[in-house]
Amino acid sequence: MTHDEIAAIALALPGTVEASHFGKRDFRAPTVFMSLPAASAANLNLTPDQQLLYGELYPDMVSALPNKWGLRGWTCLRLDRCDAGTARTLVEAAWRNVAPRKHGGSR
Repeated sequence: MTHDEIAAIALALPGTVEASHFGKRDFRAPTVFMSLPAASAANLNLTPDQQLLYGELYPDMVSALPNKWGLRGWTCLRLDRCDAGTARTLVEAAWRNVAPRKHGGSR
């Protein structure tokens, strides 16, 4: 996966806009659910339970961020090891965590 490919997945979700966070691309609906901090990574706003589940399902692709954000569920997805279907699943999960109910989210 590339940044442009995963960005296209995010931007296809209702209410999503692209912005910038500390000079890095991010995606909001309306809160940030994904950022692109490095060429081969995407950070996703998952719940701690989702982080644990996806970490067990995809141990070579998914890991908690190594800081307080990781404890809150922020998760690194290794794009160089990820296919489009898996990326879509994880991006949609992160999006649902912040999107308004009218768009299919949990808020």
